[in-house]
Amino acid sequence: MSGGNVKPVEEWFENLDQAKVTRTKIHFYFQDVLGGENPTVYKVAQSGITATSPTTFGQISMIDDLLTAGPEPDSEVVGRAQGTIGFADLHDTAIHMGLNILFTQGKYKGSTVTISGRNPIFETDRELAIVGGTGCFRMARGVAISNTHSFNVETNYGVLEYTLYITHY
Repeated sequence: MSGGNVKPVEEWFENLDQAKVTRTKIHFYFQDVLGGENPTVYKVAQSGITATSPTTFGQISMIDDLLTAGPEPDSEVVGRAQGTIGFADLHDTAIHMGLNILFTQGKYKGSTVTISGRNPIFETDRELAIVGGTGCFRMARGVAISNTHSFNVETNYGVLEYTLYITHY
């Protein structure tokens, strides 16, 4: 869907007034590896107060998490979650997320959904905005619901459950 293939996008755009809005619900799990030999989350910056902040304020990390159909690490792969997360609240532990969900398998292969918003990581049913997409999800909008399925403090390994409610053309 990327790489400068402009003509199909122009044709799609020219016919957009005739396009039908589609609703799609997708469910998957992030394999969030914060430690060990092959982490998928890397700290890239921090503020002057991050080390003493009770909320880790100012820490910024890049992620490239594996997305799977089930919570098990060896479950069917559906894609990758790639982007930036930053601890952005001085009073509560909450991160700002800017993520691209890249589908690498199945009928959505090559398409992306972009998620942005505040994620209070210790709460349940966290709601984030779907602000765009590519491929099958052009002009996507909607809501992503996130929950922590599990977190192992010894291995620093988390499994995050996501359900996306998407409208697109």
